[in-house]
Amino acid sequence: MLLSPLLALSAAAAPEPALAGRTILAGCRQGECRWLRVLAFESVATLKQGELRRMKARAGSSYHPDGDIPAGAAGVKIQWEKASETDYAFCSRVRPAYAFTDGSGRVIVHFLDPFDLAGYQYASAGLYFRLCHGLGALPSARAMRALGYRPGTRSAQVEARGPGVMTRF
Repeated sequence: MLLSPLLALSAAAAPEPALAGRTILAGCRQGECRWLRVLAFESVATLKQGELRRMKARAGSSYHPDGDIPAGAAGVKIQWEKASETDYAFCSRVRPAYAFTDGSGRVIVHFLDPFDLAGYQYASAGLYFRLCHGLGALPSARAMRALGYRPGTRSAQVEARGPGVMTRF
């Protein structure tokens, strides 16, 4: 697929959202919510196809067996993990991707077609749009098109040695 010069130049994300020092909701499932306390957030590489951003954060969990999911962290009892983790987003309209480490230290990369997400990709897609566009929720298909995304981008999960695989075309 060929890109217009304007779209190619705009392949990078919106300006970095001010996330350092904030606690964000990463997702909830079956009465358990995952939170991230953002320690650092920065751009690490800019390419023609997009921008690689890195987030260092401390993860935590809260439990809500009554199904009352909180809108924010205020007043929520969050059990924080001791170690921090590093996640990456490749902010690209032609190859959007989100990467995180699993418990064994492997890097798991989710290449995202935001118009056709698999169930396991929803949390990654939500964080992708938070890190790349400052959005608190997945945008509608219409909003994604307005941001320059098109259906049919790569959709897969791969294990990698590092986040560099996200930027190789």
